[in-house]
Amino acid sequence: MSLRIDLHVHTQRHSPCSRIDPEQLIHRAVRAGLYGLAVTEHQYQWSEEDLAALADRAGEAGFALLTGIEYWSSQGDLLFYGLSQGQAMGLQKGLPPEEAVRVVHEMGGVCIAAHPTRAGMGFDERIATLPLDAIEVRSVNLLEHEQRLALHLAGNLGLRCVAGSDAHQLQDVGIYATEFQDPIQSMADLQDALRRGRFRVDDVFKARTGVI
Repeated sequence: MSLRIDLHVHTQRHSPCSRIDPEQLIHRAVRAGLYGLAVTEHQYQWSEEDLAALADRAGEAGFALLTGIEYWSSQGDLLFYGLSQGQAMGLQKGLPPEEAVRVVHEMGGVCIAAHPTRAGMGFDERIATLPLDAIEVRSVNLLEHEQRLALHLAGNLGLRCVAGSDAHQLQDVGIYATEFQDPIQSMADLQDALRRGRFRVDDVFKARTGVI
């Protein structure tokens, strides 16, 4: 069984820049061959109650529906997983990335650099000093040369690589995903897998385009 999880998805419910109706999201993800996904709204994290209600309405047994938050630091965007909604929503906006990562790690969360080489929205040289858990190297919002740069950056920094669609439109859900070696049914499972490195960027993109 393919354990492909899209770690970076936005919906129109809490990300005004997205056109994705959350009521259609899970069915689309299943059709895209995903095992699960993480809803990561801009500056907002879904409550567990709302997430569970969405999963119940979809009726897709066994689908791993999780949530995190995409945080706007003063230099580059970060994906945080494993925080309570109160912790996520209580984060001061616009912190320097090193401060944001420190705070989230102290709260027990996992930190990933989102689209770190995206033109005008990436990180400066400070990324080399951030104690990140991984770096996003593929998304629909990274051009091919930006994806190559992200792969090289991850290699230079000795960071693990993940992929997520960063979907803002329904058809983009699952285009990029991360393959996990173990079943993921909870945020604790996801955090453990990310920390232990039991995942890899899937080969769908490479097979389709030849980009490595």
